[in-house]
Amino acid sequence: MIGNSVDEQKKPVKVKELQWNKTGEMYLLSDKDTSKTYSIDPISFLVWIQCDGKTGLEHIVDVFSVDGNRDIVKAAISGILEKLQTNGLIKWI
Repeated sequence: MIGNSVDEQKKPVKVKELQWNKTGEMYLLSDKDTSKTYSIDPISFLVWIQCDGKTGLEHIVDVFSVDGNRDIVKAAISGILEKLQTNGLIKWI
């Protein structure tokens, strides 16, 4: 377990599919059922897209890692996943 809520044995999955639009440099996720909206940065959006319940933390880190920066990327991705979970956008299965 990294931090308080990222369990490397589990996989992140979106709580529900949300409509999204790019607005300037940010992505706006919209829940049509609750009328809630979430504004997230492009990297967080790319991480959220990969939260399909099949893709684990290590694979997500592999997508973003280049030339030996894996530890830094893993820490950043873990933080993004924790934030997505705190905001109710993903859960772990």
